[in-house]
Amino acid sequence: MEESAIDHLTTVREQNRQALYSIGLNVVLTALKGVVGVLARSDALLADAAHSGADVAGSLAVWVGLRVARRPADADHPYGHGKAEWIAASLVAVLLLLAGLDVVYASIRQFFKPPVAPDAVAFYTAVFAIGAKEVVYRYQVTLARRLGSPALLAGAQDHRSDVYSSLAAAAGILLAVIGNRTHVPVLLYADPVAGLIVALVVVWLGYKLASDSFTALMDKVLDAKAASDMLHLVEQVPGVMRVDDLRARTHGPYVVVDVKVSVDAEATVLAGHHIAKAVKTQMMEHFDDVSDVLVHVNPFLTSEGSMRGGNRDRDS
Repeated sequence: MEESAIDHLTTVREQNRQALYSIGLNVVLTALKGVVGVLARSDALLADAAHSGADVAGSLAVWVGLRVARRPADADHPYGHGKAEWIAASLVAVLLLLAGLDVVYASIRQFFKPPVAPDAVAFYTAVFAIGAKEVVYRYQVTLARRLGSPALLAGAQDHRSDVYSSLAAAAGILLAVIGNRTHVPVLLYADPVAGLIVALVVVWLGYKLASDSFTALMDKVLDAKAASDMLHLVEQVPGVMRVDDLRARTHGPYVVVDVKVSVDAEATVLAGHHIAKAVKTQMMEHFDDVSDVLVHVNPFLTSEGSMRGGNRDRDS
């Protein structure tokens, strides 16, 4: 088996394994927080459980998205299925927003009821969740960046949001416990306040993730630096007399490039083909995230001058 094929298989296995780990962890934490939240009478922990419940659905979406994104290109999807990862990331974002808004509503309602002191076990449960999620977050964000996977990165951000929400829950629970033991009734409201903070964090993270995901789904172009590097490389290919236009856009975890180059107007069709092939080969070899390059060849005429620009395309 070729080295590239082995690397791809390893990547697939790592992505799949991490997605399944996330699903398992979220199921365990959702059940733990939910049960302890009910028994310990903690609104903050129940709010955190709702967040983790959304994570279960989100992790499943990431896992499905990764599986779909790995499908090879076909007649109906010539550019592959890479956007499935961004669709999965978008679904995670929507779930976060819905869960956050639901908890906002539930937390506000608690201020109109007599406060109830939670048991200390709720605090220990929140601390355990913080440790577990932080470890998984650090590992998954490193893996996502190494593999260039937006779905895994979205899942990692979801883990980090759980860390923040559990921190807020732990703080609120602790203050409420202290208030109960020191007979300071106002501190009992710290538990529902923490639930509200958790909800606002969830809503903010969901909004940010949705914004990033929707931008990627709209075929966002690469930043100026990356496009400039590509442009410079194409200019150096023998036979390319001018770069008329270069457009590079994200397509899931990889990049698709459309480039128009001008070559000697007197060159044969075969010579133009070889130049176009050289452009594509150079791009694929120098940029690991480039999955496809479409090269259009135009005739370069001395009378046209040498100014570069997409609006100077001279299609024959």
